[in-house]
Amino acid sequence: MPRRQKLVFAGLILAGFAMFVFAGLVSDGDGSDMSVSQNPAIDRIIPNRGDEVLQQQTVGIDLASGYRLVRLTISPDKACRFPVDVTSQVRHVEGLQQYLFTPNPGQLVEQLAADDNCAIATFEEIANPGTTQQIDWTFTVN
Repeated sequence: MPRRQKLVFAGLILAGFAMFVFAGLVSDGDGSDMSVSQNPAIDRIIPNRGDEVLQQQTVGIDLASGYRLVRLTISPDKACRFPVDVTSQVRHVEGLQQYLFTPNPGQLVEQLAADDNCAIATFEEIANPGTTQQIDWTFTVN
């Protein structure tokens, strides 16, 4: 193999390796949701943004200690245009600060709508009642 071909081949390998390293540096690596990871009140949303789930998927929020849920709505579209307030049927897991709603027959939402869904959680710091924050997220139902 001529010297020129070896240099071109080595250059291509180095360029490919450099692009791979650059892609790793640009990505945050854990796929976390910035609005969740940067908000000290929120430990997790359920399901995650963009997840594909089943019609009976539990929807909810896991809050940090010192916070409580004020309202949870679920909409059968990604624009959150037709919210159903399911707060009265949310199950609170004491100690974990999880607020969960599972669609079932007889519930306000018996099953999640096919395709896109939107959830909105409104919450407040227990020590500062009346000052609320809100997060919304969308997910897809198969």
